[in-house]
Amino acid sequence: MTGRWDYAQQIGLLAVGVVLLMVQLGNTHLWDQDEGYYATAAAEMVARNDWITPTFNGKLFGHKPPMMYWGMMLGYHAFGVTELGARFCSSVFGILTILATYAMARRLFDAATGLFAGLAIGSCFLFATVARSATADAHLTFFTVVALFVWSRSYFSVPGATRDQRLAAIPWRVWLAAYAVMGLAVLTKGPIGFLFPTAVIGLFLLTEQPTVPPFGVSRLKRIARGLWPYSPVPFFKTVWKMRPLTAILAVSVVAAPWYLLVQWKTEGAFLREFIGVHHMGRFSSAMDNHSGPAYYYIVACLIGLYPWSAFAVPTVMTWVAQSKLASHSSAIRFVTCWVAVYLVIFSLASTKLPNYVLPAYPALAIIVGRYFATWSRDATSVNTFWLHAGWLLLIGVGVGLVCGLPALAWIEFQGQTVLGRLNVDPLIQRRLAWLGMAGLPLAVFGVLGWSFLCCKKTSWAAGAFVVAATSLIAILSQVVAPELDRLQSSQMLAENLKARIANEGAQVTILGHYRPTMVFYLGQEINFCDSPAEAIEKANANSNSVLITTESHYSQIEPYLQERNAVIERVAQFPGRDDLVVLGDPSLMR
Repeated sequence: MTGRWDYAQQIGLLAVGVVLLMVQLGNTHLWDQDEGYYATAAAEMVARNDWITPTFNGKLFGHKPPMMYWGMMLGYHAFGVTELGARFCSSVFGILTILATYAMARRLFDAATGLFAGLAIGSCFLFATVARSATADAHLTFFTVVALFVWSRSYFSVPGATRDQRLAAIPWRVWLAAYAVMGLAVLTKGPIGFLFPTAVIGLFLLTEQPTVPPFGVSRLKRIARGLWPYSPVPFFKTVWKMRPLTAILAVSVVAAPWYLLVQWKTEGAFLREFIGVHHMGRFSSAMDNHSGPAYYYIVACLIGLYPWSAFAVPTVMTWVAQSKLASHSSAIRFVTCWVAVYLVIFSLASTKLPNYVLPAYPALAIIVGRYFATWSRDATSVNTFWLHAGWLLLIGVGVGLVCGLPALAWIEFQGQTVLGRLNVDPLIQRRLAWLGMAGLPLAVFGVLGWSFLCCKKTSWAAGAFVVAATSLIAILSQVVAPELDRLQSSQMLAENLKARIANEGAQVTILGHYRPTMVFYLGQEINFCDSPAEAIEKANANSNSVLITTESHYSQIEPYLQERNAVIERVAQFPGRDDLVVLGDPSLMR
């Protein structure tokens, strides 16, 4: 009976994953900038039939290793060079991550924790968004959770044993398999695919050593003995017990062939950009204005885990309380180390983006899943004040969205709406008003779930929350995103321009409007100019050219353009109000 229930849970999670991560996957244009870069790089690799060297706009693109591009290339072969083809493998890895998170939580705790953990990661805002995007983050998260699951499954299979006894019982093939999966992560996003999971295992093993000295010892000696497990001697002993030679062998066999090939083909240029700029550079200095305070990732995770983070306070309180129980203390330490490694290290980095810590989201989902599994069985086993506060917060956000956004967009004060006073375009105001409907499931099912909780029907209350969470993500991805997609003027301009250019050899130049997605939709290289003088030179030098610029730039360069560079089209730009102007010889257009 237990086996059938497990299969039912897995099938249910699979169904939720398909609905949330695959339905209408290709119904929106690519979003700038990451999707534009990566989908275009994969498209150029397909056009050249090159599975080794990524390029963007005809130039070497050393941002990411090939795993993501390979997935997109397979998607292009299956669905064409389309948004669906670019995003399909990311969605598949997102669904696999839901199932892997379920398996990990079930192994560490119980089936109920696994079920809620799988639902939590699949229906939280950031993961669902990323898994529907043409990026590498869903791939990396999947390989991270699988590597840690392979290792922890063997480590925790010997209950009641000491750390060293458990390590001795782990077969060599388990270490090899875990490190081989990390090798796939290295092919996905570079050295962090190996360094971070091994840091999680290493930190956890250090915490598994006895740290409590006997009674009667002075406070200074207590502190010294407490810190001893983290000193150099135990540290290097722990590292050796983690079989570093096996790690080098496994990762090298899996990842080294591609890195050697791309280095040879690019004469060393790829790693200079990939390691020097996108690893060392991003850690030491804030790139692309992506900086933030030390608490950046705490706020980012609260937003990214929404709506499950509505219960953040009681979740943390319950997790800390359960860590003191011997039955699950070791598993709780393992999951805590997992979260700590990613949040602490990335908090020290200068460049900060919410998706950097996405590989920690399965661990956060397990923490959330443990809390929901606990109170759904017995609400009195947790702090009921904070439990009710979480429900009221959920309801409040829902009501605020339903009532607040329409009010900001429709109610006028002294002849202007609030959004109007913020210089928001009237068209956007009307769309934002309808986006308030995303709060409807939070308000309706929040009230329903809280009513069940007050009636002590805790399992029904948990079910109501799951419906609220999944409905919210479905509305955001399948209703809100298509509405916002209509504002992507750059993508639609490039798409329409490609269909209208009569001469396929026409050159396209852009001044003052850098959107990587335009390369994807035009299907050709673009001259992105840094100065008006360069744009004027390119436009005047070639009669077979199209120039795209902004209204403000056009007023500067108009006197210097030849007569054949006439205004062909004007397009409203979102989010700014500086319209796009298309210039060229009308005879080039169909």
